[in-house]
Amino acid sequence: MALSDDPGLQAALQDSRRQANEAAASLRRLAAHLSAERDKFRAESARRIADLQAQARRGELGPDQERLQRRVDAGETSWRDIASGADDDPTAEAARAHLGASLSALREELEDDEAFQEADAAARAQQERATPDH
Repeated sequence: MALSDDPGLQAALQDSRRQANEAAASLRRLAAHLSAERDKFRAESARRIADLQAQARRGELGPDQERLQRRVDAGETSWRDIASGADDDPTAEAARAHLGASLSALREELEDDEAFQEADAAARAQQERATPDH
């Protein structure tokens, strides 16, 4: 009897194929879910940015933010230039200082957040498992 005729081997092969198909289907569902979540996040981020820009244009975020937004709207600068330091206008410098302070405060808050630390550790472990070198 050849190995290919062995009923036990045939059953194991069929089971292995079934499991592989189920795993592939599960990965496709997960990829679709993650893609949908990413699209929702992008849409929500775009909406929030548009809201903030509208508030800045109306002067609701203060005169510096209104000036920055007007300069961006006029094509004199970009938010990337403001954030990177390429724009040396005093209002851009003030915006960077405010952003730096906000990010520092957020970092400190997250360092003390147990739920965030646990989620971060789990994500890092998952990434290490998914990396071919590990």
